[in-house]
Amino acid sequence: MRYRLVLSLVLCVGLLGVACAQVKPKELPSPVVRPPTEAKSEPGSHVFCVFGDCRPDGDASRLALTSRLASVMADERPELVIGTGDYVDGASNAAKQKQQWNDFLRSFWPLQKHGPVPFAAAVGNHDVSGGMGGIFTGTLGTRYYSFDLARAHFIVLDTEQPGQVGQITGAQWSWLCQDLQAARAAPLIFVVLHEPLFPVSVHRGSSLDKYPKYRDRLHMLFAQMKVSAVFAGHEHLYNHQKRDGVNYFITAGGGAPLYASAPNGGFYHYLKVTFTDREFAVTVQRLSN
Repeated sequence: MRYRLVLSLVLCVGLLGVACAQVKPKELPSPVVRPPTEAKSEPGSHVFCVFGDCRPDGDASRLALTSRLASVMADERPELVIGTGDYVDGASNAAKQKQQWNDFLRSFWPLQKHGPVPFAAAVGNHDVSGGMGGIFTGTLGTRYYSFDLARAHFIVLDTEQPGQVGQITGAQWSWLCQDLQAARAAPLIFVVLHEPLFPVSVHRGSSLDKYPKYRDRLHMLFAQMKVSAVFAGHEHLYNHQKRDGVNYFITAGGGAPLYASAPNGGFYHYLKVTFTDREFAVTVQRLSN
C-alpha cells in the first residue's frame, strides 16, 4: 500500500448519492488517483497543511467554520492537505452517517477553489462509530497506506482497526515496519494517525497510551527509523512535544468543541508545514474569530 506522488482529492462520492465521474484505479485508495503524467521531484520548498476534528453534525456554525478552514488552507496553495480524523460526529444509523459525510464534503469544497488539492485522511473514532467503517472506506478510501511527495515519505495509520482500537499491531504493524524499512533513505518521514501516543488532556489513558507496551514499541520504532514528525488529532487542541528526536503534534482544532483554554492550545487552527529536501518547519495558523 505505497503510492508515489501526486494525489487528487475526490470530494464526490457515489456511495452517498453525489454524482462522481472520478476514475478510481483498483490498486489505489479511492481518494487517490494516479496523475496523468509521471510526478517529478521538483527542487525547492513544498507546503502541506494538517487539520483535524471538525465534527459539524449539521450545526450551521460549525459547517461554516469547516468551510472557512478549507478556504484559508486553500489560500496557502498547498500541494497536499492531511486530516487527522473525526471529520463527522458519527451515528449508528447509516442514513444519518451518510448525511453527515455529505454535509462535511460540501462544506469542505472551498479547499478546491484554486484547483484540485490532494487530501490524505487518517480515520478517526467518530468516523467509524456505530460499525460504519464501510461508509468511511467508501468515502475516503483505504485506512492505512503511504506515499511520497518530493523527497518526503508520508505514512497514514489507522488507530481504529476493529479489535485493535488504540493499538498499531497485527498486520498493520508488520506493514508499517516493512514500509519504514523501504523508506529508510527518505530524508523526511511524516506519520499521520488519529489517537496520539502522548495525549495531554481528556484522552489521557484512552488513546494509544491505553496500551503502553504497544505505544512504547511504536515510539521506539519511530525514533529508530528517524521519523521527522507525527501528526495526531483526537484531543481538541494544539500541542507539540519532542521525544527522542521525534516531533509529536496534536492538531485537532478543526471545529469540534475545544478541550482547553486558548493559552493551553484550545483554539481553532491548522498547521502549515513547509519542507525542503532536508528540513521542515511547522507554523500554527489560528482561525480568526
